Amino acid sequence: MKAKNMTIAALALLLAACGNEEILENNESGSTGKVHMTFTAGTPQTRTSLGEDGHAVNWTQGDLVAIYDGTETICKFEATEVSGSTATLKGEAAETDTYTAFYPYTDDGTLTLDNTAITFTLPATQTATAGGFAEGLNPSWAQATGGSKNLEFQNLCALAKFTVDAEGVTEVTLTANQESDALAGGLTYTIADGTLTATGSASRSVTIKGNFEAAKEYYFVVAPGTLTGGITLNYMGDGGKTYVKTTTNQVTFAAGKITYLGALDIANFTEALNAAFANAVKESKPDIQWRANPDGTVSLDEYNRIEIINNGGTFLDLPNKNITSLAGIEYFTDLETLNCAGNQLTTLDVTKLTNLELLDCRGNQLTTLDVTKLTSLMFLVCNDNQLTTLDVTGLTSLVDLFCSGNQLTALDVTGLTNLTSLHCNGNQLVSLDISTLEKLEILWCHGNKMTALDITHNADLWDLECGNQQDNQQLTLTLWDTKKEFWDRMLDMYSDENSNVTTIVIETPVNADHDGYEEDGGEPVLQ
Repeated sequence: MKAKNMTIAALALLLAACGNEEILENNESGSTGKVHMTFTAGTPQTRTSLGEDGHAVNWTQGDLVAIYDGTETICKFEATEVSGSTATLKGEAAETDTYTAFYPYTDDGTLTLDNTAITFTLPATQTATAGGFAEGLNPSWAQATGGSKNLEFQNLCALAKFTVDAEGVTEVTLTANQESDALAGGLTYTIADGTLTATGSASRSVTIKGNFEAAKEYYFVVAPGTLTGGITLNYMGDGGKTYVKTTTNQVTFAAGKITYLGALDIANFTEALNAAFANAVKESKPDIQWRANPDGTVSLDEYNRIEIINNGGTFLDLPNKNITSLAGIEYFTDLETLNCAGNQLTTLDVTKLTNLELLDCRGNQLTTLDVTKLTSLMFLVCNDNQLTTLDVTGLTSLVDLFCSGNQLTALDVTGLTNLTSLHCNGNQLVSLDISTLEKLEILWCHGNKMTALDITHNADLWDLECGNQQDNQQLTLTLWDTKKEFWDRMLDMYSDENSNVTTIVIETPVNADHDGYEEDGGEPVLQ
């Protein structure tokens, strides 16, 4: 359903006292048994989206409800003739004395439903929706007995509200501090005693992702319960930086009520390493003894910064760890090697890591990469990103450069006189000057938009892929006749990568230089 903006007075700030607001209860009626079911307003409760008053809830055309009619198959009913919190549900079901209904309907195998219990999954990852919550998210149930077709729905979950006062927010995570508590995941509601319990797939964290608007209100849909250990709230803002705030005060989330968490703002939150980043560092550096927050984030306070400086080391191996941000990496100033390949990074700030000799950030989603200050860098691997520019002109120590699979239109390597390996294939390069790379041994530049390549200054070259340019573009390769046998071997080894190449073979000039003469310093032969 489409959520609407709400106007609810803020109750209390996070970490002080969490207040509750009643959600107006929606009562709807319907009919089953291969006839239309109609839900009429009684005491309304939350179903799918919040109304303009911030409490009432409205149905949306097409909402799906699961009905149990005593048979093995859960029946699907669809909301039609919608008018605010009243809707007609149409579907087919067997005639019976007792009907149990659940919103939202799903056929993915996670929902089981009968007249005694309901087992369902509350998503631990939710979508940001200004003024409310995402469609099909907030679960509720109803039961009609004695053959009645009137159902009064009851909320199964609670809402946790916050406002956004920070810029560039992309995700917000709420975590129960005690590992035994559950906020989402697999849940079972027992109808007889009205209890909701977690299953083995439960999660103590809930994350909302999306584009957050400043000054807007957003809602977590969470499992009800009393969290005696408190909660932790963190958000990711501008530049992928994470900010965190935690309380050990007891917090209660009640079904059908809204708990106000407070506002997201830098002034009242502490910058931190995000949990995925911090966990990966801990795996790579088990000796590091920082103090982590209950949600796994690591606040960048004085104690933890000193711990990073003292025990961060010179090497970090963080490949394939599902990390979305390395914000805070700037504190690891002793690093000489950083491997963060195969993650989900969209930004990477390494400008303060001036001791780096090896950087491997391939297989991410980087659109920019500033390495201009890394003058000690010898190995740069940044292939398979989304880079449109790459300035390596000052990296004179560079030996290996891998930047293939990006969107580069130009690449200046003329100053990299120590370069022995260059992989720049699969970009948008129209030219490549390697005339100064006398130490170059490996060159892969196929799959670009080049029309010419001159290798007459690269005597040490022993591996070359330069053809198969985009749009069937023909490339002209200029080489010495002494390299003809080498080129024939490359054609045989890499027939696809060296397709559509014509050659200009130049005769190697005869060296006419000589060493001249030198006095032998001996006595005259004839005396």
